[in-house]
Amino acid sequence: MAFRFLNRKSNLSAIFLFACLLTACATSERLNSSQTARYEGFIRDGQTTKSQVEAQLGSPRGVFEEGRVLMYRVYLLDDGRMNLQGKGDCYACVLAFGEDGILERHSLIKNGCM
Repeated sequence: MAFRFLNRKSNLSAIFLFACLLTACATSERLNSSQTARYEGFIRDGQTTKSQVEAQLGSPRGVFEEGRVLMYRVYLLDDGRMNLQGKGDCYACVLAFGEDGILERHSLIKNGCM
C-alpha cells in the first residue's frame, strides 16, 4: 500500500483527505464547523460512535480504509436539519473513525456529491 511508511494516525488522515477529494468536484469547498454545527446534531468528534452514525444514517454511500472512513450524501435543510434525501444542494459528509470506533473527525463538502 502506498501509505505503508506512515503511522496509523497519519494513514487515517491521508485516507480521510483522499476520500474528501474523491467526493469533491472542482467547485467544491469544505465547510467550516461554525457553518455546519446546527445541521450535524448528534455528530461530535471524539464522542460519536460508528454504531450511532450507522443507526441514525443507515448504510453509507462510500466506505474506505477497511470501514474506518464513511461517506454519506446529505442535504442541509433551511430549518437546521440534515436529511439523506431532498432537493437542493447535496453535500458529502465524510466521517473518519479510530480503531476504537469513535469519530475522530468529519467534514461536510459543499457540492461534493457525484
